[in-house]
Order: sequence, then C-alpha cells, then structure tokens
Amino acid sequence: MRFQKKLKVYFSLLASSLIISSCGTSSTIQSAQKFGELASRFEENTNNLADDIYNSCIRKIQFFQVDTSESNEARDVALKDCNDLNKPTARQARDANKLVTDYIRAIAKLASDDVVSFDNELDKVKESLDNLSIPISSGNTLSLPSNAVDGGISIAKFLFRWATADFREGVLKEAVVCTDKPFQVYTEGLKFVFDEAYINGILDQELFRVQSYYNYYAALLRQNPDGPARDRAFRQLQTESFNAIQPVLERQDAALAYISIIGKTSNTHSELAKLFSDGEDSPDLSSCSTYFGDDSSISVSTQFVGQKTLNSELTIDELITVKKIILDYQEEIEPLLIQMEESLER
Repeated sequence: MRFQKKLKVYFSLLASSLIISSCGTSSTIQSAQKFGELASRFEENTNNLADDIYNSCIRKIQFFQVDTSESNEARDVALKDCNDLNKPTARQARDANKLVTDYIRAIAKLASDDVVSFDNELDKVKESLDNLSIPISSGNTLSLPSNAVDGGISIAKFLFRWATADFREGVLKEAVVCTDKPFQVYTEGLKFVFDEAYINGILDQELFRVQSYYNYYAALLRQNPDGPARDRAFRQLQTESFNAIQPVLERQDAALAYISIIGKTSNTHSELAKLFSDGEDSPDLSSCSTYFGDDSSISVSTQFVGQKTLNSELTIDELITVKKIILDYQEEIEPLLIQMEESLER
C-alpha cells in the first residue's frame, strides 16, 4: 500500500511539473526525485530478474540425480555451464535493462529542465548488448536481435550526447520524438528475448528438471506396499515438490509483469511522440542525426542543439493530453509493478 501511495504521489507531481514547471522550482526538482525513486525501484526488480538467469540455473543443479557416475558428470557439466554462460549473461541482462531505466530518468529530467546524466560507458553498453546471449538449452542460446542492439546503442548515444553537452532547456518534445523509433525497436527486442529465452527457455528447463526429479522418486514410492508409511512419504514428496516448483512459477509471473511494463512504457512513449509531432506518423527527424552521430566527435565542453524542427514549447492542450497519458500509464503499470515486486520477494 505504501508503494502504491508513492506511485500516486509521483505521478501527481510529474503531471503538475509538466503543467506549471519553471526551471529550478522545488516542485520540478521533487518531481524528478520521485521519478528517480520509481525508476530505481523498477531497476532493482529488473536486476533481480536478470540475476535469475544465473540463479535458476543453480537451483536446477540440486535436482540432478546422483545415483550413477553419468548423472554426476552431467550435474558437473551443468554447473560449469551455469558459471561460464549464465553468470556473465545475467550481468549483460542487467546492463540491457538499465539502459531503459536510465532513459526514463533522462526524460523525467528533461521534463523538469534538469541536467541529463549518464554514468554508463558507451563501450560497455555496446559490449553488453552485442554479447547478450541467453542459454536456452544445451548448446543453444538466444541473442538480442541485431536491430534491437542498434536501437539500444542509439539510445545510449542519445543519453551520452545529452549528458556531455550539458544541454537541457526546451528539448523534451524533440527528445521523445527522436528516440521513439529506436526505443520501440529496443523494447520489442527485450520483450522477445525475456519471453523466449528466459520464460520459455531457462524457467521451463528448471521446471522440467524439478518435475522429472520428483516423478522419479514418486515412481519408486509406488513400488512400495500400500500403507501409512507410503502415504506419509507421498505427502512429504508432494510438499517438497510444491515448494520447489513455486519459485519457478513466481519468476514466471514476475517476468510476465516485466514484459507488460516494458510494453506499456513503449506504448506510452509512442503516444507522447505522436502528440509531440502533431499527430504525424512520419515526423521530420532531420535534427535527430545530431544526437545519434559518432560519439567520438564529442568533447565534454561541446555545446550543441538540434535544428529545432519541433516547436519546443508545450501548448495548454498538449499539457492536458500529457497529463491524461501519464495518469492512464499509472493505472496500467501500478498493479504490474506490485506483482513483479511481490513475485520476486518470494
């Protein structure tokens, strides 16, 4: 309940700041701070989800049979794969998700005329996105689609260039319109890889291993004579299997909530982009090349702006529409955020 109240306060402050903000006022600073708290909360949950790429693999190890030398060897190979493949992939998935929360923070700061910051190194982001390859079965992996990698790198360049240019005034509309296409492609890639590789790959493998393990011992129990002892053993086995399966199902719920949040965030961003480009499906993006160019040409002292093909000032009608879009977004993601958080706590 306290988290729900924080979300309501945050969205009220954000909507208010968009309507009555003036650079440097306490209300706009507080709005950005509240948005930062929300982004940090979401980032913490996505970190836990990314870590489960490794943790699920480790949980699965305990359900290997150890009654033969072959099964022992299979368990040792699986453990090595967890450390060699899943562990570095979890770190790369963290970086991939952090790019989204960094971008959300940047948009909030632009909304309140604050300075955009970006702590990640571009080379690190590129490396993580290029190498993100989630193991889905023995010898098989699923990577982030190449167009999603390109979209993510474009977003990282955008953040880096705005941060190094220290430019902030009146750029919210241009920022949202320029980044909409790469943001859509990137978030679609994240949804795809977490759905296919994490839910339908890693978690399905863990669930299969758990079920196979307990089915094996259930079959052994059925060979025993009927009686109270066998009944007690079956009940204990049932309890143990439920306790082993439940965390997998909870992680599935968390991942589905994550995918929904990413999708709804993407849709909301698209709504704002269309609004800020006067409803055009193909707005003039000529100024956007300034923000997605070669980062090697940037120095910290550089100051630049785009060609300003967009009118930077928000009209009253736009402000009202933005407020409605944000409030609708709140109502959609609030239960999903809670679902994700609660599922990852269990």
